[in-house]
Amino acid sequence: MGESVGSSSSWAAISSSNIGFQLLKKQGWKEGTGLGVAEQGILVPVQTEPKNNKRGLGAVVVEKPTKRKAVKATDSGKEEKVSKQSKKLSKKMRKLMEHEKQLQEKEFERAFFREFWPDNV
Repeated sequence: MGESVGSSSSWAAISSSNIGFQLLKKQGWKEGTGLGVAEQGILVPVQTEPKNNKRGLGAVVVEKPTKRKAVKATDSGKEEKVSKQSKKLSKKMRKLMEHEKQLQEKEFERAFFREFWPDNV
């Protein structure tokens, strides 16, 4: 295994202290021969490359489409551009209005119960 086979692969021999090397030797493998019954396997280890992203193995990089503004037709036939930002603002406004409505309902309940609650208790 110490000799370089073939082309421009940057291959280094596996040290004898490597656990994989020791396991192979224990199973009867001879250094410099391939794996398998007829010793037909590869002689050089497969080169590895570190994977630093969160995509799966073999994932193809997909280009994200450019952001386009949605087009909305009005009654007069003119087209109005509605951006995602305005949709987000309307969503925030809806949540704010819902929250205010809940606060008003709670205040109404409190006022209602105060009317019937005895003062001396």
